[in-house]
Amino acid sequence: MNFNLNEADLDIQALAKEVGEKIIAPWADRAEAGEHPVGAFQGMDEAGFTGMVVPEEYDGPGCTYLQLSLVMEQLGKYSPAIAEHLNMSNCNLILPILTYGTEEQKRKWLPRIANGDAYCAFALTEPDAGSDNGAMSTTAVKDGDDYVLNGHKCFISGAEYANLFMIFAVTSPKGAPKKEITAFILEKDENTKGMTIGKAEKTMGMNGAPANDIWFDNLRIPAANMVGAPGQGFKAAMCGLNPGRTALSSEAIGAAQRAIDLTVEYVKARKMFGKTLADFQNTQFVLAECQTRVDAARLLIRNACVSLDEGKKEAAKLCSEAKWYATDVANDVVRKCIQLYGGYGYSKEYPLERMYRDLRIFTVFEGTNEVQKYTIAKFMGLR
Repeated sequence: MNFNLNEADLDIQALAKEVGEKIIAPWADRAEAGEHPVGAFQGMDEAGFTGMVVPEEYDGPGCTYLQLSLVMEQLGKYSPAIAEHLNMSNCNLILPILTYGTEEQKRKWLPRIANGDAYCAFALTEPDAGSDNGAMSTTAVKDGDDYVLNGHKCFISGAEYANLFMIFAVTSPKGAPKKEITAFILEKDENTKGMTIGKAEKTMGMNGAPANDIWFDNLRIPAANMVGAPGQGFKAAMCGLNPGRTALSSEAIGAAQRAIDLTVEYVKARKMFGKTLADFQNTQFVLAECQTRVDAARLLIRNACVSLDEGKKEAAKLCSEAKWYATDVANDVVRKCIQLYGGYGYSKEYPLERMYRDLRIFTVFEGTNEVQKYTIAKFMGLR
């Protein structure tokens, strides 16, 4: 498979590098101090990144998932938390709407995502339904031209500022032999009733990507906002999660690459026992191993992205392979770089400490790495 980047790819990559340095880097510090990074989101919107993969026929730029990966990697170098905002729109909402939405729905919502008017959230996870979506308890009951939703979602990234939500709920009656999960789009405004958004979770990292609980109390959504048929919600969710896995993996690898680059600079300057740290074979071997594993992970991600762009059947397997491997590698690489920094790596005055905290969640969200291995095993015919 040819992974050579063309001129358009390189232009997008260069633009993302500029946005990362000029916008994301300063906002990462502000977000860490508790400020909501809405200004960074606006900067990414202005660069055309929010709805990159919206096709041209729906007023989007029609970028590829490979190009999205290039952007996510560059922005992830400075803040995987802030870059995650792009995942919500480009992956979790656009592809499910394109795949399962009606033509009217596509023309209604996709241009809004492409022009930055829509801030997106993906309301799937519940307190008792994370990896096990079959345990979902949020319900949607038909009432005239509406569905009435009741239930509780948690760890929903971007919930407090989103105005376009994809919400998943059980539409089958209680006690039905098979649970029917269905997807809906909610257009939230100041008149929306029956939806309560809680305070942002206090988390170990990802301070630029606040996540909230959502409670639904007789929230009414028009039946016309159902995406796909009743019971197609799980397929719609997986449709959005697959490209999301390559996107977040790209963020993680971006952070890991920056950790390596910073550590190479550090060990060349840091002296011990009359030598620089870079002179020691152990240092050289550790960093050589780290770089090789990051390069391998990047190739896995690009392979998955190209498969998504080409609509290949094995794309889901490749996305799972990329997700678990890249996020595991990124966590281990940053840990090893911190070890080479010594005490300075543990200091908040240096960026590796924040990277370490941010990347820990990457092996958990968009499907835990254990779930990815389960998916890969299924494609291998092991279950």
